[in-house]
Amino acid sequence: MFYQPQTLEEALELRGRLRDEAIVVKGGTDVLVAMNHGVLRPRSFLDLSQVKGFDVIERDDGWISMGAGATFAQVGQLDVGCLREAALSVGGPQIRNAGTIAGNLVSASPAGDGCVALLALDAQVEVASVARGSRWLRVNDEWFLAYRKTALADDELITRVRVRTDFQSAWYKIGKRGAVNISVVCCAVGRSPDGCYYLAFGSVAFRPIRTPQAEELLNGRALTDDLIACAAESVMDEVSPIDDQRAGAAYRRAMCGVLTRRLLRELDRM
Repeated sequence: MFYQPQTLEEALELRGRLRDEAIVVKGGTDVLVAMNHGVLRPRSFLDLSQVKGFDVIERDDGWISMGAGATFAQVGQLDVGCLREAALSVGGPQIRNAGTIAGNLVSASPAGDGCVALLALDAQVEVASVARGSRWLRVNDEWFLAYRKTALADDELITRVRVRTDFQSAWYKIGKRGAVNISVVCCAVGRSPDGCYYLAFGSVAFRPIRTPQAEELLNGRALTDDLIACAAESVMDEVSPIDDQRAGAAYRRAMCGVLTRRLLRELDRM
């Protein structure tokens, strides 16, 4: 069965009724890959592409609020450093025109570029259900629970994602090629106005992660070469990469240190 609601209320009612019987899609970029590999065989689809206002991006009182249907192409136009750069690094133009920031969060891939950028911005995600209404969760351990598992219940939909506009941030991604570019290692660094640091990494653990020990070293302190070097060493101790067909664990760990130094120096010049 193929369901195509026109309003958020209708979408939430269908989600509450169908639950795991239906796969939720909007861009469907991850779902199609999983189906092509035989990993996913959905009985039904809940297509959100026609839900009115689902892709709207708004600014309000120091926040940028992105509708769950906002695409990477849209997000790539925002003036939020690491989020813009992460969005523009996702796949090619066709993928960015279809794939959504909420889909990236639901997939919770360890290599999820959007997830890593949102971690570094201390972002928040709103989820909603018919039964319980809406709730906000921080994009950190509240959201990412295990490998490709999130706090989203089977009767809930993501409705919005929001980030502060007053963070300074930087991004870098190491990948094999420009198109269909899955991260070998990616890093996003954010700094709040009160001097708190958020260091986030992809492809170096079972999920996108932050490195709290390195953050604690940096918080409230002026950046110096020695401090940056200490933070990079801490990061390399905190990540837990694996060997796979794209890179070795030792290389990934070393690149985490390289990217930490690079992006902290970039922040220091802002």
